[in-house]
Amino acid sequence: MLDLIIKNGTVVSADSVVNADVLVDKGKVVAIAKLENEIPAKTVIDATNKVVIPGVVDPHVHYHLKFKQTATVDDFYSGGISAAIGGITTIIDFAIQEAGDTPMQTIEKRLAEAENKAVVDYALHACLTDPSDKTIKQIKDVIEFGIPSFKLFMVYQKQGWMVDDALLLSALKEAKAHGGLIGVHSENEAITEYNTAKALAEGNTSAIYHSITKPNLVELEAIGRAILLAKSSGAALYDFHMSIKEGVEAVRANRKEGYPIYAETCSRYLGLTSDKLKGPNGINFICSPPLREQADIDALWQGINDGSISTIASDHCALSAENKSTWSESFATVPNGFEGVEYLLPVVFSEGVSKGRIDLSKLVAVLCTNPAKIFGLYPKKGVIAVGSDADIVVVDPGLEKVLSEKSSYLKLGWCPFEGFKVKGYPTTTISKGNVIVDKGKFVGKTGSGEFLKRSISEKVLQSPIC
Repeated sequence: MLDLIIKNGTVVSADSVVNADVLVDKGKVVAIAKLENEIPAKTVIDATNKVVIPGVVDPHVHYHLKFKQTATVDDFYSGGISAAIGGITTIIDFAIQEAGDTPMQTIEKRLAEAENKAVVDYALHACLTDPSDKTIKQIKDVIEFGIPSFKLFMVYQKQGWMVDDALLLSALKEAKAHGGLIGVHSENEAITEYNTAKALAEGNTSAIYHSITKPNLVELEAIGRAILLAKSSGAALYDFHMSIKEGVEAVRANRKEGYPIYAETCSRYLGLTSDKLKGPNGINFICSPPLREQADIDALWQGINDGSISTIASDHCALSAENKSTWSESFATVPNGFEGVEYLLPVVFSEGVSKGRIDLSKLVAVLCTNPAKIFGLYPKKGVIAVGSDADIVVVDPGLEKVLSEKSSYLKLGWCPFEGFKVKGYPTTTISKGNVIVDKGKFVGKTGSGEFLKRSISEKVLQSPIC
């Protein structure tokens, strides 16, 4: 007797769409076939008229993040439930190096936060903030521990997170030497700070000035600088949360040359514009990089379709309306970011597949397979294949919902996609063969999420494979 059979569904991979049954046993996929005879199973899910995809791999999540004067309201348990409801079965969070700590000490603290709490599988990126030889020398140890991906901030100097070009270049060289991948938050700090000081001096404190003080140039300059430094060292590069059309063009040109750069965008940049910052609750929509214009949205979708953009993430950062309003006297003091894991798949499915911008295979590529390949989780994650973890999501492509704070799992006092009509919604989420979300309700177990040690393929670091 098998543990699970998913019958009569449309099974999607990054390169195929087939009508088949998926057979699962002991947490693994054991067969994908069209069954002619009944096979006994403990659980049978009828996926007639449904789409069956791999569990989403979200490579950009911040649970319980301390930022500016506050912190997000979730943790690996509550944030993990929100992710599971949204069809995410693997997340990659961050261990942001704290003052006085080595990268490994920060990682150990972060893992302790997740232990016995996580409800979906998880990995970590190491964030380097201390410009010392001690930090650079520990990159090798971090990679050997099973965390081969890094994030360096080119902004947030006042928070103590920003790295200068010397540290960035040193990290790129050291990561290349030991099989690591450096990712960057690309924004020019000097231009941002100058524009912010000028706006405040002129009495311009409303939310829209967060966007005005961070025009496309702020992001583009940093992307170009990061690419220059990475190419000079022969290292691959990952660009987190790209939001601008010029960034897509820069990445496209470099990938055509064979340079291994991977760009990520986020669901918020595919469905929301800076007009949200002009509304009565505009401060809630402050995030970095800021929301952009329709022309940028169009360019991002084009980049997804032609392969210039490899992944779509949530950049989940669950700040409540109270978090935001406490610091509302100026756009410069409002903590940046908003929740996203529950909405990532529904928004991308609706705005992408349902509206004809992308097909089902591209959806699976950018949400599941590509992040798994880039960050060393494939083929354990990111694909429905024999021997892979049975992380599977059943999506009803015809199910229409209106997104709302009232129906969301994390009650934050607001919803970034409030009133957003989506078509295509996950109904069942399966992690390692176990149903953890059934008809929108979490039915999983606390602590069932496992820490995933990783190793990045040399092919990923040599040329753009996805």
